Amino acid sequence: MSNIPTFDELVLQAAGHPPYPYQCRLAEEGLPELLRVPTGTGKTLAATLPWLYRRRFHPDPAVRGATPRWLVLVLPMRVLVEQTLSVVSGWMAAVGLEEHVAVHTVMGGEGRLESRWRRSPEQDAIFVGTLDMLVSRALNRGYGASRFVWPIDFGLFNAGCQWVFDEVQLMGPALPTSLQLDGLRRSLGTAMLCSSMWMSATVEDRWLATIDHPSIDSVAELGDDDRAGHLARRLKAEKTVRRLEVDPDPKRYAASLAAHLLELHQPGTRTIAVLNTVERARQLRLELERAGAPDLVLLHSRFRPDDRARRTIDALAEVDARGPGRIVVSTQVLEAGVDLSSSLLFTEAAPWPSVVQRAGRCNRDGDAPGATLAWSPPPKAAPYEEADVAAAAAELITLESQALTATEMGARSVAVAEVVHPLLRRRDLLGLFDTTPDLSGNDVDVARFIRSVDDIDLLVAWRPVTEAGPDDTDPTPTREELCPVPIGELRTLLKKGRAAWRFDHLREGWARCGPGDVRPGQVVVLRSAEGGYEPRSGWDPLSRTPVPPVRGDEPAPGGEVEEGTGADPLTFAPGTWVPLTQHLAEVEAAVRELYAELAPPGLSSGHGEAAAGAGRLHDLGKAHPCFQQMLLATVRYDHERPPDPGPAWAKSGGSGRSHHQRRYFRHELASALALLGGASPALDGLDEPDLAVFLVAAHHGKVRVGIRSLPEEPAPPDPTKRFALGVWDGDVLPEVDIPGQRLPAAVLDLGPMELGDQDDGRPSWSGTVLELRDRADLGPFRLAFLEAVVRLADWRMSAAHEDRTR
Repeated sequence: MSNIPTFDELVLQAAGHPPYPYQCRLAEEGLPELLRVPTGTGKTLAATLPWLYRRRFHPDPAVRGATPRWLVLVLPMRVLVEQTLSVVSGWMAAVGLEEHVAVHTVMGGEGRLESRWRRSPEQDAIFVGTLDMLVSRALNRGYGASRFVWPIDFGLFNAGCQWVFDEVQLMGPALPTSLQLDGLRRSLGTAMLCSSMWMSATVEDRWLATIDHPSIDSVAELGDDDRAGHLARRLKAEKTVRRLEVDPDPKRYAASLAAHLLELHQPGTRTIAVLNTVERARQLRLELERAGAPDLVLLHSRFRPDDRARRTIDALAEVDARGPGRIVVSTQVLEAGVDLSSSLLFTEAAPWPSVVQRAGRCNRDGDAPGATLAWSPPPKAAPYEEADVAAAAAELITLESQALTATEMGARSVAVAEVVHPLLRRRDLLGLFDTTPDLSGNDVDVARFIRSVDDIDLLVAWRPVTEAGPDDTDPTPTREELCPVPIGELRTLLKKGRAAWRFDHLREGWARCGPGDVRPGQVVVLRSAEGGYEPRSGWDPLSRTPVPPVRGDEPAPGGEVEEGTGADPLTFAPGTWVPLTQHLAEVEAAVRELYAELAPPGLSSGHGEAAAGAGRLHDLGKAHPCFQQMLLATVRYDHERPPDPGPAWAKSGGSGRSHHQRRYFRHELASALALLGGASPALDGLDEPDLAVFLVAAHHGKVRVGIRSLPEEPAPPDPTKRFALGVWDGDVLPEVDIPGQRLPAAVLDLGPMELGDQDDGRPSWSGTVLELRDRADLGPFRLAFLEAVVRLADWRMSAAHEDRTR
């Protein structure tokens, strides 16, 4: 935009209409902790454009500087993500900011996009994603992401973010988790300011109080000027309540309901039917199809992205007033966020907040006189509590034939059972800092902090693989292939003998998995020939129709692809041999540049110098003979050979691929052990040497809190020697040049891997890291942020070499 706009001008240019008064107040006063406004009153705009105005256009530079650089929009349902992403992207394009404020989706399998935002954390950005994908990242267990990038996401999503949680009544355990995270950020400290806002029309204050977040400090609601202005038509839109006498027998329920809906549906209008379960929604669609329903759309969360996007577009498309109309069959996905209206809306009885939200999709704009809110009791209360469904049904009975607004419905007092969710405590968060799995490859399960037991998903891709499963060289599934599937339903399928595979980072390839091997957020591959999915109806475990496979863009390099413990995908830059000294100097400069761009106020200059020092020293271990031999083994042709004799190399110029002679060899462990021994002069002048060594060790996400050997790892010939990750006690790291200094040879001592203090009184490796984690001036959030800075600087320089060879 050529001129600095006022907020009114910004909204008019972005959205094509002026803002509501309450949205103007948010732009002037800042986002509150709680935004309590009725459905259909522009909450998405209220979360996005006031933040954008304060971040980029506010006349006070102090306000701009204090506004978090990232806006994180957390949605309860996947089907909302595409619509919100499209709307927000359109706003950025309309105001000419598409090149300056990136808009990203976070839904799993987002290789190329995730790489882009991870490499540019200093850029203003808007993230749109589901609560499982986003909250898991804030807990250091990012669903759908490589385990080795979990700490990057943990560091970035807990620094400099404005979190916005939409429709809190649908968040389940993620609501207290989000509150606890907000409180723990305040008490433990962050590198950059993080704020949170919760939005809903049906939130109760008692839901927003936890141990570490005892109260809400600021609330925004509609004012009299809102109710008297452009919103008046929406706020006064009425719908008449009507009960349908649907056959309660589960075997006849769907057919009976279909008959009622076809009788009530009016040509030239949209009818919406909201069912409480995906299974009943599929059954209703089938019965309506059999009865010849016109323009029928099934919409729920269990679709692959492209299929879900097509269903969403079909559901939202304008209805031809002269045509037969459209019937949209859906689930809870339409309770929140989707800007969709109908003349007839049917809902199964559900907890009262859900009924109110669904009712907001009936005569949403006030343009459907005679609109009807139809309902009936479901055959079974699940997935809701029976008492909640019964209380809502009893209230609806009292409202029979009454015309009410959404505001009037929301104001009614209807009992909802108090659900006690697991509470994320400080000790839980501190424990999650350690990303080391147990010896079976299992991790601390965070699902209980994110979703209810019956609502936990993993991600499934269908591929045309043989009975032996995917080849170990097959790439990780991309977003276009992935369908969210309830973990319980997949386990049931696997118990019946269905074949499935997951990537095993220890085996460094695909492994057959049984019912006990799957975990929330995991990516699993099924055989497309065995069925389980149809493009029109989504996930269907009863379907035996072969699944048409899809294959999206290959994810870009940078760590977002699931990889084995011993892998170093960015070490290869065919055509260019990069000396180790050059790479270390480049990464140190990149750390300083990125740190200066972010300017984290919660960190000291000593912390920043430790990060820069880690950049200068991070790859010392590549001078190890094991690593250098691996690089030289990539040479396939004479012209690819490096200069001889040459320095220690950081990047291979060979066109081949090679593996370490010692399985699982990790050069960053060799780097850290050298710095704890003979290479320690490299740390002279640093105020935070322990911090620098940790950042060196952690720069691939594979050596962090603990050091241990892995199953099937080859042991040294001397059985008395310790070994871990391909490093053996007594290994010698040769003399090596670093920027401005030559370091002496260093004998690598694995004594720090033992528990307890060492013989010389020095703490163990784990003890040193945990002390850093628990320091008042660091803490888990700041420590992970510094990890992210060093790792992303390394990525940038590695990617730059790769780009130059293309």
